[in-house]
Amino acid sequence: MNQPDLNHAFAALADPARRALVLTLARGPQTAGALAEPFAISRPAISRHLRVLREAGLVAARTQGRERLYHLAPDRFQEMSHWLSELEMLWDEALLSLKQLVEEAE
Repeated sequence: MNQPDLNHAFAALADPARRALVLTLARGPQTAGALAEPFAISRPAISRHLRVLREAGLVAARTQGRERLYHLAPDRFQEMSHWLSELEMLWDEALLSLKQLVEEAE
């Protein structure tokens, strides 16, 4: 994943409503109408949030009959997870180095 894609994906998840939509879609595909029901925001607002998530590559849609079903795009989440894993490894190494320094100082 290149840096602009990564930035776009994380920026899309900065909004709490979009994170809630992602959690809802993690349970399975849904229409925009079904996604709007549990939220106290309008369907047009849900559609705008879905557009941002689609543009970031986090959500995709497919037409089923007369409806569009939205679902998570696992590839983008896998790329983000990989980046976070690399960051976690760096932190683990830094903490291990700090621990060794403290133990040597004792």
